[in-house]
Amino acid sequence: MFEGLNLLVIKYSSLGDVINAVPAVRLLKRNCPDSRIYWLLNREYEGLLSGARYIDEIVVYGGRGLGATLDVVRKIRSLRIDVVIDLQGLFKSGLIGYLSGARERVCFPHTREFSSIFYTRRLGLERGSGVHAVVENASVVEELVDGRAGATYEFDLPVDEAAIERAGCMVKDGTGGDGPLVVISPTSRWATKRWGAERFARLGDLLAGDGGARVVFTGAAGDLDYIEGIREGMKNPALNLAGKTDIKTLVAVLKAADLVVSCDSGPMHIASAVGTPVVAIFGPTDPGYTGPFGRRSVVITSGAECSPCRRRRCEDMRCMKDIRVEEVYEKVVRSLEGDE
Repeated sequence: MFEGLNLLVIKYSSLGDVINAVPAVRLLKRNCPDSRIYWLLNREYEGLLSGARYIDEIVVYGGRGLGATLDVVRKIRSLRIDVVIDLQGLFKSGLIGYLSGARERVCFPHTREFSSIFYTRRLGLERGSGVHAVVENASVVEELVDGRAGATYEFDLPVDEAAIERAGCMVKDGTGGDGPLVVISPTSRWATKRWGAERFARLGDLLAGDGGARVVFTGAAGDLDYIEGIREGMKNPALNLAGKTDIKTLVAVLKAADLVVSCDSGPMHIASAVGTPVVAIFGPTDPGYTGPFGRRSVVITSGAECSPCRRRRCEDMRCMKDIRVEEVYEKVVRSLEGDE
């Protein structure tokens, strides 16, 4: 059915969502080894998957607006795509798939923004069926290939030696001692997902002081001042790598860590995907759907009745404020000791 075809996966954002689609694309390649798989991806995430063995070519979606969309449509049409697998499920992604010229265009059942008009088939599990986003994405591929995908969900984020060396030098030059390396990712695009600068500063102090850990903060360039405020609020030294790593080096830093502490964020998903133990702090979002997928992960919630609400704005924030620093610290220590 899929021998020698050109298959286009559409999942261009966001970082965590892209990572949660990797097992689905690996299943697709495993079941369609003779087909050519293209992945439409925002330019900022290109480095994350460049060199991946399960992708034949990344189609870069650069810029915003109508011009960028028309440019990428022209590129896709030149590839003579046979089947589109849209794991984004939005009007724009559906339109791109429709304009690709592919005779078959599939997506999961719960499309948004009236994008369902662009698909020839809707496959896989309904949202709200109690499964993780990883399983949800993979279910589309499993049904597409008539159930031949199997039930294994495997990640593979390529990390080259140059990135590993850069990460090692950064950490070595910025931290002293030989304690466990704990990476903290304290930011998220949603303000409601953030645990708070003061709490992260107190946690960092406990880890660097009583815990004897080497503490490293990661973030984007726009997070630099926020994270520097956290670091300056600590009594013990810590390294701020915000804005200093490209995406492959970030993957290497997270892979080198003994443990990662994070809000619901892209770096949390990266850490889980590369097998690093994660302690994840969740409030407005559902960890059963978008939590770390790895087995070596611990999720901490406050148990607030209003959670998960998926609200990007909230004056109350009890779901995050009620999570105590001491509770997170204890979970981190137990995870480092292998007790979680």
